[in-house]
Amino acid sequence: MLGYAKDEGVPYMLASDDVALGCSMAEAFTPFLLSFSRVTSSPDQLAILFYLVAGSCTEFRAQEQELRYLRAIYAKNSIEAQDARTAQQRLLGLAARRQLTGYYALVSAMSEPGGECPIFASDNDEFYWMLGLLDGIQAIINDIASGGSAEVPMDIAAKVGRGAACLDNEEWWGVPAAIQAAIWIAIPGNEPVDKAPRQVLQQSMQIGEDQGMHIAHVLAAQVYLGQGDTEEVKQIIRRYAKLSKPASENQEYEVLNRVSSLQIQAISDRLWTEAMGKRTPLGKVGTFWDDSGKVVETIDIDELL
Repeated sequence: MLGYAKDEGVPYMLASDDVALGCSMAEAFTPFLLSFSRVTSSPDQLAILFYLVAGSCTEFRAQEQELRYLRAIYAKNSIEAQDARTAQQRLLGLAARRQLTGYYALVSAMSEPGGECPIFASDNDEFYWMLGLLDGIQAIINDIASGGSAEVPMDIAAKVGRGAACLDNEEWWGVPAAIQAAIWIAIPGNEPVDKAPRQVLQQSMQIGEDQGMHIAHVLAAQVYLGQGDTEEVKQIIRRYAKLSKPASENQEYEVLNRVSSLQIQAISDRLWTEAMGKRTPLGKVGTFWDDSGKVVETIDIDELL
């Protein structure tokens, strides 16, 4: 079963363009596959991926609660807003715990990031190393947003940043440098004197665009959103929306792009809902309510009755 999951099930899920089915697979099969640790060696490498995906799926549910919160604030409904915020933070805490488990699976399967780089036997090992680093940084982001309910150790951030240096930035779509830059911006004072974090993020997004992979765009949007830099977030969303959608040269990782697309859309929905009380209009990702020379469409409530 473990051999099948690693050789056939995981590649099939990664190449899928249906994130919802990937979520169902990750959430349903994670406890089943990991139960084999009771009878054989623990499938830690699979856990790195499955907990990252399961955590991301929980994030999507948390994002819906955040939109409910913002709509309640817009409508001045304090009770609804409080309830939505509580539901959101509970889900973010669960997402953080799942991703923290994925990070610890990386430690068990390979080594603790932050020390000497492991010897990678294959590209597959490098891929799982990168996923484990993403587990770590997403766990921190979600734990902070949940109010610290998952108690994710903050020193993981520095370890992840150093661990990202073990990967070739060009080979892995600009993600390793984007991880480092995100940490430098979120935790000021630890960036190298010869590095400009914002410039590194721009370069990482360009590398990702050239290869048809967009994880760096999500990391950049998340870090600027956390900094309260709404204008920079808008620019990233506009940049993403303008990308042509040719077939990626990395079709075997298509689900990662689909998750990235949903994350960008969710951030756009957050900005729209905060300003207008409703999410991004259909087909309008990359546009905003206050774009000059554009009129925001409104609906007469009588037309809905």
